[in-house]
Amino acid sequence: MPVISVILAAARNPRFIVGLGFALGALFLYLAVRGIDWAEVRAQLAGAELPAVAGALAVTLVSAFTRAVRWRMQWVMARVSIRRLFVVEMSALGLNNVSPVRLLDEPAVLTMLTLRDKHPAPLVMATIITTRVQDLMVTMAFTFSAVLFLPGVRREAVPVVALIVVVIAVFVLVLNLGRLARRFPTLGRIPGLLTYEEAVGAMFRRKRRMAFTAMLTVTYWLMLAPAAWLLARGMGLDLPLHHALIVTLGSLFFATSLPGLPGALGSFEAAAEFILSALGYPNRELNLGFALLLHLILFIPPILFAVAVLPREGIGVMQSWRRIAGN
Repeated sequence: MPVISVILAAARNPRFIVGLGFALGALFLYLAVRGIDWAEVRAQLAGAELPAVAGALAVTLVSAFTRAVRWRMQWVMARVSIRRLFVVEMSALGLNNVSPVRLLDEPAVLTMLTLRDKHPAPLVMATIITTRVQDLMVTMAFTFSAVLFLPGVRREAVPVVALIVVVIAVFVLVLNLGRLARRFPTLGRIPGLLTYEEAVGAMFRRKRRMAFTAMLTVTYWLMLAPAAWLLARGMGLDLPLHHALIVTLGSLFFATSLPGLPGALGSFEAAAEFILSALGYPNRELNLGFALLLHLILFIPPILFAVAVLPREGIGVMQSWRRIAGN
């Protein structure tokens, strides 16, 4: 029991989580680059076709805007513009991307939409949670498809599938907090819980709108496949669309689910290399070059939004990071 208590206390300590993130990130970075011929990687990067890189970036941004449209459809009890949600979500993701602990996007969204735009926090949280549940359901569906139809992935995917199932179970529990509050009066005393339950219920009662948002969720995730495919083609990597989707979603899920180095440096590349190898692509230098460029295309635009937007919103990027590390 004392050992369990120490572990639980450490898990609640932000400094421990940050330290664990740096340790894990360093390990994944080592695994990604060990034995790599850097001259060959530089050649692969230099040979990437600029139109393919620009096209992949453009598709990624369109996917991000589609995600903002999806989020707007969740707002059934208040009005907010798609443009505002696009800026808020990109900026919050950028803050999350530079943090060793991937827990800053929701607080940043709450700060921007409650303090600046004066929306009720329970309403904002209801929209965030429902969108996250949809994202997880789509990710789980793609993961199970990969496990069922791709033997190279099937042998290694059990821990990932288990993690997805656990996370989804947590989100289902959070979605049903209102029902739990009626059974357990102590929960009912949480400020804003009734407003949160009303917002969630209002969304789920609009079945057509929820179906449309689910379609948009699938659409913007699927759009990452042609982005990765374009990039791969521009680097001479013969990657079919379904493989491009598996590599992109798998790497993103792995890199954003665990604490790691800022920017998910190393963890994204290690995941991408691992998946590409499991799918039968043996050229590690080409795989690493592709992973590096894909990583930049997916992570740099939100970071630029964060740097440009968050100071105007009263959120300092470095101050948020130091606050976590210093608690």
